[in-house]
Amino acid sequence: MQERFRKWFPLRAGESGLVLTLGFILFANYAAMGITKVVSVSGFLSEVKDHYILLVWAIDMVLLILATGLQSLIVDRFDRVKLIGGVLLVFGILYAILPFSFLSSWMPASVSYTLIYLLNDQQWRFFPVVFWILVNDIYDPGTGRRVMPVIGIFAFIGTIVGLAIAAVDAQLNFGTVNLLLLNAVIFFVAFAISQFRLRAVKLPPPIGAHEDTMKETLTEGWEFIKTVPAFAYVALGMLAAGSVMTVLLFDVLSDAKLDLGTGFQSFYATYNLLIAIASIFMQGISARIIERFTLKRSFFIQPFVMLFSMIANFFIPGYMSSGVAQGVSRVTYDTVDLSARKAFQAMVPNEKRGRVSIFLDSYLPSGGTIIGSLITFAIISVGLYFGIPREQYSLIYIGVGIAIALVAVYAAYKVRATYEQSMLNWQLKRRTRGASVLDKLDFGDSGK
Repeated sequence: MQERFRKWFPLRAGESGLVLTLGFILFANYAAMGITKVVSVSGFLSEVKDHYILLVWAIDMVLLILATGLQSLIVDRFDRVKLIGGVLLVFGILYAILPFSFLSSWMPASVSYTLIYLLNDQQWRFFPVVFWILVNDIYDPGTGRRVMPVIGIFAFIGTIVGLAIAAVDAQLNFGTVNLLLLNAVIFFVAFAISQFRLRAVKLPPPIGAHEDTMKETLTEGWEFIKTVPAFAYVALGMLAAGSVMTVLLFDVLSDAKLDLGTGFQSFYATYNLLIAIASIFMQGISARIIERFTLKRSFFIQPFVMLFSMIANFFIPGYMSSGVAQGVSRVTYDTVDLSARKAFQAMVPNEKRGRVSIFLDSYLPSGGTIIGSLITFAIISVGLYFGIPREQYSLIYIGVGIAIALVAVYAAYKVRATYEQSMLNWQLKRRTRGASVLDKLDFGDSGK
């Protein structure tokens, strides 16, 4: 039993206290996200017509782009412990303030649920980056490889706990105000623990102010991507994926809301819970899948999954088929496709990797979501204006999703075709020459 425990949790003497502290902080974030993800979507759809959530998604992505740009400017300028503490405190305060929007009569419930949703997504984007940079600063690479998977488990546990609470709320009706206050308490406790348990951790000093602006950060990432052909086609694939995933998600939400009515929240909580559990198992085999396909061919997996999912939605209507289609695409996107992208981004020179990663993983999927949301909203609005039956205009936006998925397939084909040529690009060769010297140097464990 002890051998099995050590295999799954390879911690050494004296490491468990700090790992559990970091794990609880990560758990707090994902538990709160699990609760508000379900409550905000189900609450919003209960107040307004379902297709208006597409506008919320578009606005949300604009805010995410701005927040990501701001994040790239501040993340290296402040002490990591103080930064994570500040993030926890700010989220705690916001969750403590939001209940007043429901208790007062001056704000419509639909606006309040929109604010919760927007906060949830900013939390999803902003918190993990700050947290994992802190973890990378605390541990050297060798120790990090052992303890990071253990810490990462708490994200899955938090997600499952949060979604389970949301599912129970659908039956017992705790109330949105009480759930928001619960989230506030979770963040305040995490803040207190972070300041008490992490204050003795020694970290390298922050880099300090630098001259880069948000525009320069965006420009540098784009200049690199368009110079290397394979990265340019990966970028096209990410833009298309953001659009297709948006159409898939809206289709399952609209179908489930139409077919289930008041049972939507229970379904949506259980549905996301199943996706989280499936992602845990899929993540365990994603490395083997990529190894079997090879990296350049692994970019075909997500486009074909999305294409088959859209085709299934076209021919098989109903929330069960759309739920399975979107769920399979979501799990693949968050596991195999994400692992392939991270492995591909490891080829980018160190000094540019962060900006290129932000561009590929944030700006482009967000842009794709905006495109998919606005196109779908326009199709539905025109359909409603002319009195076209829902069954007909839904086929139109699903057909558009199929066309965009074909663009993603084309992009994956071009990634494979330009892969070898791209590996000879001077941008990547520079990293190879630099690594041949730097890899021989031992910088020790400075700052710890």
